[in-house]
Amino acid sequence: MSNTSAKFNDWEYRNIALAVTVQCAQLVSTLAYTGRADPIQIKACVTPLLAIKPDSVADVYPNVSYYANGLGVLQKALSGEGLKEYAEAMKYVLGMSILQQQLSAVPSMQAVIQQRMQFPDTLYLDKDDLGIDHEALGSSQKSDEFDYAVLAALYQDTISKLSYRVHVKGNAEHLRNQRVADQIRALLLAGIRSAMLWHQLGGRRWHLFLYKKRIRNCVATIRRNLFALH
Repeated sequence: MSNTSAKFNDWEYRNIALAVTVQCAQLVSTLAYTGRADPIQIKACVTPLLAIKPDSVADVYPNVSYYANGLGVLQKALSGEGLKEYAEAMKYVLGMSILQQQLSAVPSMQAVIQQRMQFPDTLYLDKDDLGIDHEALGSSQKSDEFDYAVLAALYQDTISKLSYRVHVKGNAEHLRNQRVADQIRALLLAGIRSAMLWHQLGGRRWHLFLYKKRIRNCVATIRRNLFALH
């Protein structure tokens, strides 16, 4: 992912982190009901998990344009007309916020997640799994595609042990599909990571109710800045 030239202040980055959480939630909903979702958006949401000790928020979200969908959904969800349409996704956002708080209270679980994320090579699929010719593309045996099963296993070994549960609604056939289930768990893990950053930047769940207009206006400004770059 390449950097954008846009510069954001702390308040804007707080709402960008929230928008990434929203994008994770919306993708979870889409996968649950349709069995498919934009792979570029999924990868963009999961990639921040690799930023274990970033120097800045910009290092976590180097290209905010990848989260245009989350920004758009957040803006609409905080308006009267979009509240009902995105109610389920926002419910997942609230759930991920609760989970990040529970995770913050268990340092040993945080340590397990950080330890397993320190070896990024284990998070990518082998080229053999994708039918890619090693000789044609170089000696590396890894592709640049995430192995969502690894992230799903990490979610089950850690977050699933917490008392709160995010109950995902959708088509039963899709939810039974292992590929879909793995992607959903990976997105929940990613959403919790962004929800934690949102909280660290000062975000609180009650802001979604009392600061609706302020957040909506901020997101609108971010979107205009992103559009101006293209």
